[in-house]
Amino acid sequence: MTVAAGPGFVVEMVNLAESVWRTGSGAPQLVQTRDLAVLFGSGSDQLTDPRVLYDATSGRWFASISDVDGKDVLLAVSTGSDPTGTWTVTSFDAAACADQPRLGIADDIVVLTADLFDDCEARGARALGNEIWTVNKAQLLAGSTTPAFSVFGPTPEYSSVAPVQSLSPTATEYAVAVDDRVSRVVHVMAIDGVPPSPVTVRETATPAISLLARPPAAAQPQSGGLRPPIATNDNRILDSVWENGKLWFSANARCVPAGDSLIRTCARVVELATETGTVTWDQDIGVAGAHVFFPAVRPDGDGNLVIVAGESGLKVLPEVIVLGRTPDGALTEPLVVAQSAGVYRGDRYGDYFGAARDPLDPHTVWIGGEAGTDVPSGSGWATTVASVVVTGAGAIPPTVAGTAPPGVRAIAVLARIGGPVRLAYRALDDGNAVRTRVVVQNAKKAVVYRASTVRRTLRFDQRYVMVWPAKKVRGTFTFCVNTVSTTGMESPPSCARVTIR
Repeated sequence: MTVAAGPGFVVEMVNLAESVWRTGSGAPQLVQTRDLAVLFGSGSDQLTDPRVLYDATSGRWFASISDVDGKDVLLAVSTGSDPTGTWTVTSFDAAACADQPRLGIADDIVVLTADLFDDCEARGARALGNEIWTVNKAQLLAGSTTPAFSVFGPTPEYSSVAPVQSLSPTATEYAVAVDDRVSRVVHVMAIDGVPPSPVTVRETATPAISLLARPPAAAQPQSGGLRPPIATNDNRILDSVWENGKLWFSANARCVPAGDSLIRTCARVVELATETGTVTWDQDIGVAGAHVFFPAVRPDGDGNLVIVAGESGLKVLPEVIVLGRTPDGALTEPLVVAQSAGVYRGDRYGDYFGAARDPLDPHTVWIGGEAGTDVPSGSGWATTVASVVVTGAGAIPPTVAGTAPPGVRAIAVLARIGGPVRLAYRALDDGNAVRTRVVVQNAKKAVVYRASTVRRTLRFDQRYVMVWPAKKVRGTFTFCVNTVSTTGMESPPSCARVTIR
């Protein structure tokens, strides 16, 4: 999934759909959800791997996606600063199936890149290299669907070229790439020129980085006697951003986290200086006993770097975590933003997460990622979007403009003596990263049982159950249930009768 932030709006895209929230002083309000086939005008073609960016220089939104059936990359540009308005779409033919197209923006050009394969459906498809399209930005902004562009490649010399989102003015569009499977260097590239004038794509530096090798699959807790792994794919660059001479990129890596003895998937984050072509920070972010994957990064306006990633392990349900790197190089403790309601059983977990700095409030970075499944025993999936602010040690955090957790309604229970009692309730609204608390009282209002769930996703009108391990008790009890958000906000309690005979 991918996320972008503009003045007053946040946009999330997944393979087939887009959601738009209006942001401001209060809680974000969902204002639009639509199929990406409508946005891109692609009809019944199979779409995959969207990217979306907001370009503060032009005040426009840009989105790209791979059209598998058409064997091309589609580029959509909003006609104004409101992403719910109209967009114009341009199609760029690829030499083969375009996998994971990437989107970058500089002052006068828009750059698209894609990994080409002879087949996007078959396992073991042959890689054909990378293709780069450089597009006239002014013509796109004027509404042209046939802008001037140049093509570089496809070339097997580079793998997974990642153009940057430029957050400060630059005529040069930078891009980075690493070697496939195992890399000890990063290829720093500069793209100059505005079509129809000549465009140059040149490698400016190849600084050394710590070994970046293909990661292992990520483990999950046991379910039904199995521990289904999460595919973490490969070592290709997942996200990249540039500002004032600094370039950051992220990738999946393999490492042994501190306090661990096993090789895990870790989030690799690298910072380099484009003027000197030197690496200034190179860090694997890992957690003992767990795997960290699909990192995305964005700098805020205070010199911090916000990092969002997924995490799972034998004792950790899949979840979205976020942490910050402060200007002195220190890393904050990871914060869990949302957690899966159960073990993820899908065929593919995803390919990348997203992050975006709010142009109206540079202290704030919006993040998005997949949290796993949305129901405890289901095979579906759920994503989460949140805003993040990094505060100094001892500082008072800003007021969270989040929504209250969803309300729940307790359901009366009739049970037999001698066994566990299933305390049931229904969610009255959707909610992410929510804890549910249950308290059982006897006729004298003394608490006889109290429990809380892990953070998870609740869905409107879905029925949930917490098990009270009641043994040899009989009579009438009252159980009350409510929810708690990550910010400590609580829903009103709902109570129902429990009769055990």
